[in-house]
Amino acid sequence: MKEFWSENSKIISKLLLNQFGATFLGLMVVAAASAAQSQKAWLMLFSSCFAAMFYLFLVYAVLWERGGHDRIKVDGGRAVPKPWSGLWISLVANIPNFILAILVLISNPFKTTYEWAVSMNVIGRALCLLWEGMYAGIVSYFAPHNPLIHLLYIFPGIFVGTFGYLLGFKNMRLLSIFELKPPQSQPVKPTNKPKQK
Repeated sequence: MKEFWSENSKIISKLLLNQFGATFLGLMVVAAASAAQSQKAWLMLFSSCFAAMFYLFLVYAVLWERGGHDRIKVDGGRAVPKPWSGLWISLVANIPNFILAILVLISNPFKTTYEWAVSMNVIGRALCLLWEGMYAGIVSYFAPHNPLIHLLYIFPGIFVGTFGYLLGFKNMRLLSIFELKPPQSQPVKPTNKPKQK
């Protein structure tokens, strides 16, 4: 575990920082969309989907780059292949998300009977909104009162991170099928024109 942390602490910190940035973006666009009078629900949903896709792209890009670096080390004989490193990095980077989801899930069944559960549930949901703000519009549109949603929206980031690492390790890009390839140039044939004097 110590070796894993020493190798991956910078990338995990980068993922957490990216989540903070995407949360800030998500809260800002959802707050702006919620100020609209007409079509408020659709605007909130659209803006939250935009922020969530931006976050998932950041996760993909960071772990794709990491997979590419690891491939260079493996090809140079300095490391052994670990194709599931992206999954482990994503899981560790999502530990705060799992803690918040468990906090909400544990307190939700008891919130009508125990005072501590009410406080824990309100604090947990508020922290989920602040830490995972890119999903705020999606949660408020589809499942505002379902505590399970706080656990479910963790998994797209884990899947995208694992997939991005594997693609980076194989040196493949997700959008490579859309890239334009330059036409192959034909060699220039020499001409037999006489030189002018």
